[in-house]
Amino acid sequence: MRYLIGVILLVGFISILMNCSPRNAHQFLTMNEVEQSTAKVAAFSTSGHDCKDQNNYIPDAAHPEHHQLKLVRVNFHIMRRSDGTGSFTEAEGAKYAKEWLKHTNSHVIRNKEMHLPVGNATPKLPTNYRYVIAGDPSIPGDDGVYFHDDDELCYFVKTGKNKNNYKKEVIDKYIVQKGKVLNIFMMPHHPDSLASPTYSNTLTGIAFVRDGAVKVAGNYFMYKNPIMSGGKPFNRGAWYCHGVLNHEIGHVLGLSHTWRGNDRCDDTPNHKNCYSQNRNRPECINDWSNNVMDYNTHQNSWTPCQIGIVQRNIAKKGTPQRRLITPTWCKLDPEQHINIEDDITWNGAKDLGGHLTIKSGGKLTVKCRISLPKNAKITVKPDAVLVLDGATLENDCGDKWQGIIIEGRGTKRGKVVFLNAPVLMNMENEV
Repeated sequence: MRYLIGVILLVGFISILMNCSPRNAHQFLTMNEVEQSTAKVAAFSTSGHDCKDQNNYIPDAAHPEHHQLKLVRVNFHIMRRSDGTGSFTEAEGAKYAKEWLKHTNSHVIRNKEMHLPVGNATPKLPTNYRYVIAGDPSIPGDDGVYFHDDDELCYFVKTGKNKNNYKKEVIDKYIVQKGKVLNIFMMPHHPDSLASPTYSNTLTGIAFVRDGAVKVAGNYFMYKNPIMSGGKPFNRGAWYCHGVLNHEIGHVLGLSHTWRGNDRCDDTPNHKNCYSQNRNRPECINDWSNNVMDYNTHQNSWTPCQIGIVQRNIAKKGTPQRRLITPTWCKLDPEQHINIEDDITWNGAKDLGGHLTIKSGGKLTVKCRISLPKNAKITVKPDAVLVLDGATLENDCGDKWQGIIIEGRGTKRGKVVFLNAPVLMNMENEV
């Protein structure tokens, strides 16, 4: 009798060990698991989707943590005469460039509500990108601010027979880290232009998308020449010049002028492109814009569609925009761990910075490319579902991510569904 009781206890103990073993509770996905999950899960949607559609890259206001902040690398080239005059000194220029970028970033971060159309309810969403100064890593102490003394190429001329605003000679000669960093050329207006009473000496610029460069003129003139306002000098320093830089970088990131009606966005209405609400033209009393891609004194608003265009261009592999971005998605950051608790669909490509977990009761459908950092893992908790609908899971940095872990608890297990031939690459633990 004692022997029989001992056998029963031993069998029960072994059964408990088997039910609680790590393999049963926590194991990497196998094709057999996918086949079983596919057989158990029915009626998943296979509706068409387009990974190139800009609308699929508009930030989800309910889940801001699903969108990694992207950092656009920039540097500055301050053009001067051959004797070093006509623009900032090295001390002034380095300080000005950094302050200019700080104030420009502040507007990207704040993103104001759209003024047009009057009475609109256009959502104000995070832009999810910022600018960072990037020196050449191969040059010790390079701070990303350069000075070029060149009589022939230093000036920006936007009208007349010597017009050169569309010419690229200065870019071709002085560009640094071409295709990897956005090069910003700060150029003075020509003295002959400034001497003309009809020449506009205000801020102006032009973008060269394929080169990853912009030319901006007028910073130094405004810095040295305050205007009178209310009987007092009004300083037009770096803070005053944010709009032109955000506007020109907007072109580099893929945005177009809004008032012409062909910018591919329904939330940027056609209008008269009034410079500001202070113009004394009757048609401009209410029809003034604050959008970053219009000509106005504000340039502090990005619409959801515009943000979607920028984020799509950054996410698409091989674009000139993506090459300008710091690849923060390569190194695993535990602080960027994403937890899915609802029924979520990712219709656009994403670069994740941390682990991804689908919690119990949650479901994630992935329809495009997802890049996971080195050593990252996807965990599918018990009673959670991961649907890979034509998706590609990869590491975009030449490393490997761990793979997909299926967890179980009792009779409940996580489920993975393959639809439309998904591709899984660069995994330590292959399916």
